[in-house]
Amino acid sequence: MTVLVSHTMSAVLEAKGGHWLSPQRFLKYQAILAEQDDVEIVVTNIVNPASILSGCMEKTVIHDCLENIEATYSSHPDLKDTPLEDAETWFTDGSSYVVSGRKHAGYAVTTSRVVIESGSLTANTSAQKAEIIALI
Repeated sequence: MTVLVSHTMSAVLEAKGGHWLSPQRFLKYQAILAEQDDVEIVVTNIVNPASILSGCMEKTVIHDCLENIEATYSSHPDLKDTPLEDAETWFTDGSSYVVSGRKHAGYAVTTSRVVIESGSLTANTSAQKAEIIALI
C-alpha cells in the first residue's frame, strides 16, 4: 500500500514529536510509520491531499513542514533554546497549601543568594498558577 502524505512524517516526528507525544507513543508511531514492510510512505508537495481524490491536481505548492509547524505553534519565534552568555541564574517557585481549612498561595523569584521578588496570592490560586505567576 502506498500512503501519500503532505509532510515528511519522520522528520516532523523526530523534530517536534517530543513536544506533544510521550516517549512510548512516539516509538509506537515511529514503528507504525517507518517499519511496515507492506506500507510505503510517499511525501507529496500537494498541500491539499483531498485534491488527489477529486482528480484535479492543483498547482504544486512547495512548503517546509518543520518551518510551518514552528511558525504555527511557536508563541515567541524570537526566543531561542540556547542560554545567554554570562547570564545570572534565577529560580522560581510557586506553592499552594491548606492550613486549618484555609488555602494559602504564594510565589518567589530568587538567585542563589537574594530574593528578587515574592508575594502572596489569592486563596483560590493553584500551585501551578502560582508557578506561572512567578515566571511572569
